[in-house]
Amino acid sequence: DFLRDMAASAVVRAAASAASAASQPARSRHQWRRKSFAFVGPKFSVLAMGLVAAIALASYMGGDHEQQAPAHRQLGYAYEPGVCESYITDYSKYISMVLLMWGIFYMFWGLAIICDDYFVSSLEAICEQLKLSDDVAGATFMAAGSSAPELFTSVMAVFAVKNDVGIGTIVGSAVFNLCIIIGGTALFTPGTLTIDWKPITRDTLFYGISIVAMILVLKDGVVVLVEACTLILCYGMYVVFMYFNPAIMTKMDECCGKKGEAVESEDAKEEEEEDDEPSPFSKAVTQPLTTLFEFTIPNLASYADKKDASPPFLTAFFMSIIWIGVLSYWMVTWASKLGCIWNIHPAVMGVTILAAGTSVPDAIGSLIVAKQGKGDMAVSNAIGSNVFDILLGLGLPWLLNGLVYRDSPGIAVDAENIVPLSFILVGTLVAVYAVALISGFKLTPFVGLIFFSFYFIFVAYNLLHEFKFIDF
Repeated sequence: DFLRDMAASAVVRAAASAASAASQPARSRHQWRRKSFAFVGPKFSVLAMGLVAAIALASYMGGDHEQQAPAHRQLGYAYEPGVCESYITDYSKYISMVLLMWGIFYMFWGLAIICDDYFVSSLEAICEQLKLSDDVAGATFMAAGSSAPELFTSVMAVFAVKNDVGIGTIVGSAVFNLCIIIGGTALFTPGTLTIDWKPITRDTLFYGISIVAMILVLKDGVVVLVEACTLILCYGMYVVFMYFNPAIMTKMDECCGKKGEAVESEDAKEEEEEDDEPSPFSKAVTQPLTTLFEFTIPNLASYADKKDASPPFLTAFFMSIIWIGVLSYWMVTWASKLGCIWNIHPAVMGVTILAAGTSVPDAIGSLIVAKQGKGDMAVSNAIGSNVFDILLGLGLPWLLNGLVYRDSPGIAVDAENIVPLSFILVGTLVAVYAVALISGFKLTPFVGLIFFSFYFIFVAYNLLHEFKFIDF
């Protein structure tokens, strides 16, 4: 009887909600609409196909290598000896390829729906409740939520694999966040986004501090409990600074000039007004995902007309994070299996698939808010995610490991490549900020192409280094 009453109640609520939606006028731009896949999907699909072709070519040129490369360790749990052979033996190769490709695409589709319909809308509600500016929300809540896959990967590395997978993944993700996310924001957003120089300078400064802290912790090859606590303390200082950010930004406005406004082209405005409801085919295909999301994540849009009701935005935020982690995990795992079937070298997989795959939520979220004209939020999310990944993504798993294994002298990490990694991180940071400064902090398609070129230079360097074409 209880289950029957619950089911009847759910049917009544669904019918009432549908009738209410049918009777209401068209939603304003401030009310949530599903648009992310229509905007992000085709463009990222083209980028993904180009990336797959590039890494397949690089793998073919690299040939077979019996010696285990550092990137093999970076791939960690997603790539283990023997997994490819058993997988191909158990299933037909071509059927597996089709199923894996569809699974990766479906997980990406699910991430787009989560970020568009739930995650970003919960961030908007948090901003309204806590009176946060877009850049602060992007650097804190948005960065922490979309970086959940990196944190999950680091925890798996420390407790399951017990190697330096976390470091390799986070370094690759850091370069991806700076170059591809900010570059994609500039390249794929219609019009020109003029961003405020103060938030990007603030986040760049803290990101530089986090890089220095990571270098100091890793230089001796052993991470102890005190060093892990230091990283977490640094992130605590970052959060405290964000708490006083409004007063600090006001003082900077008084002495250094006020921020620029986001500039949208007519194309962006027209695209914003277009009806981008999903097609019947996409509705049918994504019905299993949307049903799961509707039953597990509160729909904040349903609270728009309820003045007395308090929307459960925190519940929506944390449930979105859980789903982002689940979908990202399977997307990266299936991409790794697909790389095994295609015989893509572990070195190539390590610096591309795993590093970029865990940053997909950051990319989707930033592109969505950038399309709304919130360039500060998009850029702060990209840089703030790097701060989170280094200070908490590494510090928290190391702290937990130190607390669990108290008798251990510390966590051994690979300090051999700390110098080139340091140059890569610092060099990328300086290059990105310099381009933004020279462009007058205006994100244009040309600036986006420059950022994309930085990332492909990074990938090319890693591949040449892994395949022993260069030794520096």
